[in-house]
Amino acid sequence: MRKCTGVVIGLLLSIFAVGTVLAEGSWDSYIINASRSFDSRTWTDNDLDNNDTTIRFDTCRDENTGNGSDDWATVSLQRMRGWLPAENRGQVTLHCWTSATGNWGHQPGSDYQFQLDDYSGGTLVRRRPD
Repeated sequence: MRKCTGVVIGLLLSIFAVGTVLAEGSWDSYIINASRSFDSRTWTDNDLDNNDTTIRFDTCRDENTGNGSDDWATVSLQRMRGWLPAENRGQVTLHCWTSATGNWGHQPGSDYQFQLDDYSGGTLVRRRPD
């Protein structure tokens, strides 16, 4: 008996709109064809008004169109530390077919990025008959 398993990992998102709201302001952007481990631009939170750090994703879509409204994205907030490795400040899964917001609470003044850790779809496993 011989089994052969092939795994194809989809590394592309078709459309992935992102909005990030920060304590001292906000910025909007979008992501198209991002892979896992994608890092956003860096922003500075000076901690001037003691507000929470939130990240909002609107209209998530992956290349697996068959899963419809089950699309989701897992993102982590990364605190940048100069030449040292980034500090992971936590991970949130956003069910963002329409929109979803992750809240990391109050964060100390620093530079930050979010990282796209995972997303729905993108994995196909096929088996050949024995």
